[in-house]
Parts: sequence; C-alpha cells; structure tokens
Amino acid sequence: MKQVQVFNCDDVRLAEVPEPECGPDDVLVEVAACGICGSDFGYIHSGGPMGPTGQPMPLGHEFAGRIAAVGAQVKTWRLGQAVVVNPLSAANMIGNGGPEGAFAPQVRVRAAEAPGTLFALPDTVPLERGALAEPLAVAFHAVSQGAAGPQTRAVVLGAGPIGLGCVIGLKRAGVKDVVVLDRAAHRREIARQLGADATFADMDETFWAGLSERHGSTPFYGMPLPATDLFIDCSGAPALVEAAIQRAAPGTRLVLVAVYKQPAALDLTLVMAKEIQVCGAFSYGDSFPDAIDHLARHGDAVAPYASHRLPLSQFQEALALASDPERAAKVLVIPD
Repeated sequence: MKQVQVFNCDDVRLAEVPEPECGPDDVLVEVAACGICGSDFGYIHSGGPMGPTGQPMPLGHEFAGRIAAVGAQVKTWRLGQAVVVNPLSAANMIGNGGPEGAFAPQVRVRAAEAPGTLFALPDTVPLERGALAEPLAVAFHAVSQGAAGPQTRAVVLGAGPIGLGCVIGLKRAGVKDVVVLDRAAHRREIARQLGADATFADMDETFWAGLSERHGSTPFYGMPLPATDLFIDCSGAPALVEAAIQRAAPGTRLVLVAVYKQPAALDLTLVMAKEIQVCGAFSYGDSFPDAIDHLARHGDAVAPYASHRLPLSQFQEALALASDPERAAKVLVIPD
C-alpha cells in the first residue's frame, strides 16, 4: 500500500510499504480521512521529531475510519465500527515518530483496548468529518485550560486550524464575545462563519481600541487596559505574546497552544504585577469525547473548518495548499 513518509529534512514522499498486520491486542483501521497538521510541517522540515534517524518516519495522525481487522484478544471493538483514534495513546505514537502513520489506506492501532485509545464515532457523523475530532480535541483542551465560560471575554491570536477550533470551543463553552486576530482574510472569514464576533488583521491600536470598546477597560496604575479575560495564542508568534502581556489587564489568563520557533522576551515583572495567569495547553487532555459530541450535535455548523479534501495520490498538492493561509484552513487527505 502507499504511505506518506519523511525520509530526511524537507524530504517527504509517498512510498510503497507492506500492509499492516494485526496483533492480538490490536485493530486495523481503514482510514477514511486524515488531516494535515502544523506539526506535520515541523516533522517534514526537521526530518522527524528529533531530526533524521536514518529510517523513514510515517506521517499522519488526525484520522478517523472503520475497523478492518480485530485482534484475537480484543473484545470491546467490532469489525466495521466507525472510530476516532487518539494517536498518542498507550503504545501508539501514530504519525508522531512511531512505526505507524495515517496518511495511508490502513493503520495498525496497538493496544486497542487501552483506555483513551479508540472512541466510537456516532452514525450521524460522516467518517471524513470524524477526522476533525483530533484537532478539535486539541483546541477544546486549550479552551478548558483557559477556564472559559459564559462570562469570559476572549481573544484568539491566530486563525489556523487550532485557532479556528478554539473559536468553536469558546462558543461551545458559552463565550458571548470572541475576537480573532489573523492577517489572512480567508481565515478571518472562516472564523466569522464558525462564530467569531469580531476579527482583526493586525495587532495595532485599532485592535486594542476595539477590544476596549467590546470588553470594557480596567485601570492599571492609571492606564486603561482592555478588560479581556482570556487570550489564547495559536499563532506561535512571540511578538504577539509579548504585546498581549504588555496590554493585558490585571488577572488576564493567557493560554499558549502554539509551537514557538523563536524565544519570546516576556516581561515577567508585568506577569507578576498584573497577576497574569500563563498556562500551556498540549495535546488533548480529556477532550476527545467533547470533540466527538460536538461533531455529532453541530456537525453542519463545523463544516467550514474543513476547507479542502484531496486524494492521497495528490499529497504534495495537499501540503502546498495547507501551507497557504490565504487559501486553506484544515486540509483533509482521502485514501484513493
């Protein structure tokens, strides 16, 4: 079968590999769709999670599909069942440096009965849409880390796939005013379709004035600052995080759910004096069930999140599309 593999730095190819074998504790999943993640680009550029190892690294971890084979010791799952897979669970590192990757027709899922490995996908959720559960789980976990609720006034910095997922998650949490910052007009438009109440292109004085108008202001040593409760940074741009700390009101929460390729020069005295709560958000926490529930209840409303679908045979074209914020949000790859 064909599988996308990273061979070296910036060397990613569709390679011919043997079909996976199902161990006694495993299942094989026939992949319906797999999304391209920002971390996939990181693995491609670096040659793997820790750099090139001399062995190709299978790619792809945001996927859903149907169980195509069940190991002899597996009792919980059945042939033909629609599932979403946690790629980092138990014995698995699917598409994250392990021996399996989901940009392929089939994937072996090890230790299938380990808690939090497989999640049943309701019949009401199309299989391709089920592939959105993984990035939504990341975003929902970030929203949870920010303790968002109906009284929260929130800003999402960066409207890539995780930022857009945070818009969905904030609205799910009952947040009444969600502001999104992103330079790409296409992604700002998708953010509005997904529920963002206002969008801005640049973190300039117009942006800060707009926040004060929408969220009110709080004084800090006589200086009025936007009374925004929560910033979620999905941009990975240190300058935006630095500016948020400079302009945030006392007690603001700042959640970091991006990968930062450059160090940030944070004013820790301001973090201390304004009692800003800085928190990281990595992976999923316990948000997979919430993500699947949202797809089941509000799947049509989430549809703009998946902007494109391309066949596996056109993986290079899918990568190029996913790397262009003016054209794409989440790009799904479909085995052909």
